[in-house]
Amino acid sequence: MSYTSLLESRIEACENPVCFGLDPVLSLIPAEADTPEDKIRKFYFDILEEFLRRNIAPAVVKPNSAYYECVSIDAMWVLAEIIATYRKEGMPVILDAKRGDIGKSSEAYSKAAFDVYGANAVTVSPWMGGDSVKPFLREENGVYVLLRTSNKGAADFQDKAYRDVAQKILEWDNGGIGAVVGATNVHELREIANFISSQKREIPFLIPGVSIPGVPGGQGGDAKEVMRALRDGGFKRNIHVLNSSSGLSYAWQASGKPGNYASACADALERLFTNLE
Repeated sequence: MSYTSLLESRIEACENPVCFGLDPVLSLIPAEADTPEDKIRKFYFDILEEFLRRNIAPAVVKPNSAYYECVSIDAMWVLAEIIATYRKEGMPVILDAKRGDIGKSSEAYSKAAFDVYGANAVTVSPWMGGDSVKPFLREENGVYVLLRTSNKGAADFQDKAYRDVAQKILEWDNGGIGAVVGATNVHELREIANFISSQKREIPFLIPGVSIPGVPGGQGGDAKEVMRALRDGGFKRNIHVLNSSSGLSYAWQASGKPGNYASACADALERLFTNLE
């Protein structure tokens, strides 16, 4: 099964397009444990257990490798363990590593993401061109190419380049390629979707920057407006995911009750579902 087909079936099965960003910030994790690594492990496993208890879950999860790398070498083992455990429970995993290098280096990065860590998909920078992206293009795996990001510095280069990048993504597409497009500018999101659909194509979008009403975190993107922009842009398939990282992980901050971090995350997930209706 191709990654896009896997994604579509998963979104339909869990009835939501949410991507849960698993980005551990030790100072915000209330889980009690003897080591930073065990703290991260307990935090995300407790949240997973709460999801299973309630019979709810995000469509996919997206750990950002930097948040594990900056803790310790052992935290990278925890990352691999988290990927394997969430995948076992049916959630595809996007490794947010933003790779992209000359061909041989990209081949090594590809093996690391898919064969060592066991991710279903990975984020990749297109800056070095096609030979840096193509090693990631496996039939069964997904690649999200950075297209139009939501950070302030994106304007430095992307204002002039993102349309050319969109065209290249379509040229590189092997059935599993997608794009990272931020949620904070729905006009551009609609424009990009319209450009792609005008060529009788549709590729998966990974859309960061979504906020959850009443929950701190996120970059202010409105989930309902994002979904409307995709449809207005001509997209019809359920292959697009909206990411929330801190808004879900640290939803306990809204209540000020750190002991309820797992239930607070599940509550926020349900609130995000509701905001899409």
